[in-house]
Formats: sequence, C-alpha cells, structure tokens
Amino acid sequence: MRDAPRHVSIPVGVGLILGGTILAPLPVFGVWMFPLGLAILAPHSPSAQRLSRRFHWWSIKCLRWSIRNGFVRVKRRPRNGDQDDGSPPEEA
Repeated sequence: MRDAPRHVSIPVGVGLILGGTILAPLPVFGVWMFPLGLAILAPHSPSAQRLSRRFHWWSIKCLRWSIRNGFVRVKRRPRNGDQDDGSPPEEA
C-alpha cells in the first residue's frame, strides 16, 4: 500500500481500525482488522508508524514468552554441520 494514493489508503486504514475496534467480539471480524489498518496507515502517518512498530514489538515479546512457558512449541531444525539421523541423542 506504499504506492497507493493517500485519498484511498487513509480511509481504508481508518475504516479497518474502527471496524476492528467495534466488531472485536465477533469471531470473523475484529482482531485481525486493527493491525492491518495500522499497516496500511503506517507509510502515511508518523504516529501510525510508531504505533505499528510498538504493536509488532509487543507481539514478538508475547510470542517469546509463550515459547518460554511452553504454550507454543517450536520445531528445531538441525544446523548444516550437525547430522540428524532421527535417533535419540546419546548420553555421555
């Protein structure tokens, strides 16, 4: 949306933010509309850009917390130098 004209992207972004705020209790609408509206507004407004960066930082922090506390499991891939044949690691 960086190349979109301001007269199109600003009303769409504001509409998504307001719609996400008002329709948040509904299962299909709501939560996803707010960050999308911020992403659309961010190139055109410094305050929306700051809020978008802060929201992104908060989501990363929340994801790290949930991984640390076991709510989200991360599948780890072996590094290039490590060989993984599927057997359990040997104990020394």
